[in-house]
Amino acid sequence: MTTDQPSILVIRHEACSSLGLLKTVAKESSTPIRYLDTAGGETLLEPVSDYSHIVVLGGTVSAYESDLYPFLQYEFKLLEAAIAQNIPVLGICLGSQILAQLLGAKVYRGEAGREAGWCEIHLLEAAKADPLLKDFPPQFRVFQSHQDTFDIPPECERLAQSPRYPNQAFRYQDRVWAIQFHLEIDENALTDCSGLIAQELIDSQVKDTTIEQMLAEARHHSPAVKPLADSLMTHFLSL
Repeated sequence: MTTDQPSILVIRHEACSSLGLLKTVAKESSTPIRYLDTAGGETLLEPVSDYSHIVVLGGTVSAYESDLYPFLQYEFKLLEAAIAQNIPVLGICLGSQILAQLLGAKVYRGEAGREAGWCEIHLLEAAKADPLLKDFPPQFRVFQSHQDTFDIPPECERLAQSPRYPNQAFRYQDRVWAIQFHLEIDENALTDCSGLIAQELIDSQVKDTTIEQMLAEARHHSPAVKPLADSLMTHFLSL
């Protein structure tokens, strides 16, 4: 860590999103959380080294659209500086795609269509020794809502796959993790962003699920996701 007192910088692309289930461990340890709304034009006035950990949340834009969304260019520079200073970084969904592109991989629209709802994730052999995922079961269900995907960057370890998309998580060295799926999402977090996700389903012409079905399934699956979120965040903050 670069600071004596742990503190988390959360890069947020949508006003409705948050750390959700991932904030429990941080709150229990009284770890300060700072949200940076880059899509709203916010930038850091202080050095990135003022933060011990960084989490990059999801969003509706694409990592390869930096010409359309200049805030992505700012994020690339900010994260490049953080990685150079060995600050632990966790990217979720769009955040994972941003890290993949930053580390030299291709990010693109997936041919298998939108992966939406509570989907099965299978961990690979490498995940058994991974600092963040080592206590996870071999497979589990977690929320997803994405249509872009990524190749695994050079010098990175692929950690997880799903039946629809083979690249669901990777680690770069021992400080950077990218996960396509949403361990932070429970019924409350999903409700907060229900309007945005419902529009994504319409835009992607998804007809096999609805936001109402997702919310009903959240009540069933969230209790099993919470200990996974707690485990990942406990290990992440210990770095």
